[in-house]
Amino acid sequence: MTRLAARRNTSAPPDREPSSSDRVAKAITDNIMIGRYVPGQRFIEGDLAHDLQVSRGTVREALKHLAAARVIELTPHRGAYIRVLTKYEALELLEVLTALSGLAASLAASKIDKGDNRKRLTAAFERLESDGAKSDRVLHSVDRSSFYDVIFEISGNKELFRINPAVPTQILRMQVHPYLSAGNLEELFADYRLIYEAILDGDGKKAQRVIQAHTRRRAVQFEQLPLQAFAIE
Repeated sequence: MTRLAARRNTSAPPDREPSSSDRVAKAITDNIMIGRYVPGQRFIEGDLAHDLQVSRGTVREALKHLAAARVIELTPHRGAYIRVLTKYEALELLEVLTALSGLAASLAASKIDKGDNRKRLTAAFERLESDGAKSDRVLHSVDRSSFYDVIFEISGNKELFRINPAVPTQILRMQVHPYLSAGNLEELFADYRLIYEAILDGDGKKAQRVIQAHTRRRAVQFEQLPLQAFAIE
């Protein structure tokens, strides 16, 4: 297992035995989450079938499922590729994340002293903090994702974890990271400690406020990014 793959293994247990196409779809999304597949990357059915040791029909079915979930795009001329979000889609996603992440942080704060929740949150934050604001975009994105995953998990609400748009969020992180200035990154990075400390203190209202301020700050940054940071509307 690679260093990045080992850092992120937080999938909720399946409700049923996965089919072959389910397993292929999961392999693709797992690779997105660890930065092996990036926004705009094109897929070749034959290569995926060879790498995953399945039939091309199974790959095709998995790609259709992922297209329906708006993780990838299927077009007649370009084939299958990981979506790149438009600015409008990015801002809509941030609106959803503001509500869901705020609720998750509030619930996580109320449950921080249950089991090993405090230890798990601290470990995830320390990994993220050790990266530094200007670290490699893949490692940074993976550890940010893991930090938020832990928050959603210790919230104790399985439905909240299920509807968390983790894959589109990771695509967006990877997509815009190259266009963020050093100041942008430092500003965002400082928020993670505030979120961590509020949850660790058991202050749900403060944790919710900090996350909401964080996502609003991201929206302001997105408005200032160049057009090439996003797909064409």
